[in-house]
Amino acid sequence: MIKKLLGLSMLVISILSFSQEKLMPKVDERIEIVSLVFRLAGADEYTQDDNKKYVADINTYFDRHKNSEIVEFIQKNRNKGLGYDAVISMALHLSFENGKFSLIKEKENSLDKRWEQVDIRQFVSLLNRFYKQSGFQKFFKDHSEDYKKAEKEYENSILSDFNQGWFSKFYGKDADEEYKIILGYGNGDTNYGIKTHPEKQNTTVNAVIGVSNFDKEGNARFEKSKYQPLLIHEFNHSFVNYILELNGNRSKLENSAQKLYRLIENELKDQAYGDWETMINESIVRAVVIRYMIDNHYSQKDIETEVSAQEKRKFLWIKELVNLLATYESNRKQYPTLESFYPEIIAFYNEIAPKMQMFIPKVLSVFPEIRDKNDVDSSIKEITINFDQEMTGNGSSFSMGSLGKEHFPLKKFDGYINENKGIKLQVEMKPNTEYEFVINGDKFISKDGYPLQKTIIKFKTK
Repeated sequence: MIKKLLGLSMLVISILSFSQEKLMPKVDERIEIVSLVFRLAGADEYTQDDNKKYVADINTYFDRHKNSEIVEFIQKNRNKGLGYDAVISMALHLSFENGKFSLIKEKENSLDKRWEQVDIRQFVSLLNRFYKQSGFQKFFKDHSEDYKKAEKEYENSILSDFNQGWFSKFYGKDADEEYKIILGYGNGDTNYGIKTHPEKQNTTVNAVIGVSNFDKEGNARFEKSKYQPLLIHEFNHSFVNYILELNGNRSKLENSAQKLYRLIENELKDQAYGDWETMINESIVRAVVIRYMIDNHYSQKDIETEVSAQEKRKFLWIKELVNLLATYESNRKQYPTLESFYPEIIAFYNEIAPKMQMFIPKVLSVFPEIRDKNDVDSSIKEITINFDQEMTGNGSSFSMGSLGKEHFPLKKFDGYINENKGIKLQVEMKPNTEYEFVINGDKFISKDGYPLQKTIIKFKTK
């Protein structure tokens, strides 16, 4: 009987709802060491120096290990896509016991697919060797007080009024996962949401929060208006993403979502959102963040700032989606869960996609027609870009392409023409040279307030 009661107690503990769990931020040794070896290997996304004191200590401790075997291994395999979230995915798929790292056993493999091309066991073996040879344990222990201060600061600044109970109420269900907040102490302004599926345990949702703000003494600081929406965002994904795979929702959305995605594909790919499915999930998650802010009485200024931030990320329909979710919240008898409301979200996208196709301004033509040509006359000094609708005529926004500065032909922006439906550009080019420039929507805005579809102009002179 006692065993049965104990078993029941453990079951109850294991299925505590998200609203009952006490979230505690932690600096994780796995994240720190894996991020460190990628820093030593020169991975740009892991060489941020926001935490100057910490980075200085890293240099003091580990500069002599820049030629270690694991660093060479990473440099050799970087071209297989090992970067950004793939790095954090590896860290969180490791266990650390008795001073040794090993891969966790999973019910369902969720290690980032980019590692499939890499000898994972060799990586783990080299990581263990680095751990011992570099004295990483001492480094981590020496900074334990810094980590504790950061954890406490995050708890006080971000979690003290974080409304966990809101999620279950909003979604009409408890989450099936466990939640962890991990502070990427040396990772700067990068954040990741990574799931793991360990055997005989609940799926774990890990919100890895980069630490980028520090005071003069090197103590971490967390601004609520920045970090709390980020936390809400990461946890929303586990309530939202799976619904796309239910009840044929994917096929019902695919046509309109693909059309919408193509309009802003370049901008979304710049944010590592490489398909329409990600666009749908991201936009819903971001709209729900704003609903959380509204329901939890954030200032109007903070709410408007968040809306503006999402519009700048090219989720141009965010206001309408936020309003749609208000309809969901006010009709919970009809829609007890977000799953039950999803047909309305599908209808929303089916309606908004053709509108966006109509409203988003595009480059109509280029004169002379140089796009994708290999025989452009290098003596051309002026180019005209024509838009398919009238623009505001305020400002311009160009950037270099992937070829870099030496292949950027623009010399001067000569202003708007043809009732703000076109622009003139002065160019300077050399023979037999590839050129590329990007026309962005940051300043090129239609009269109705929609940013220009990002357009890449690429060509070669004869």
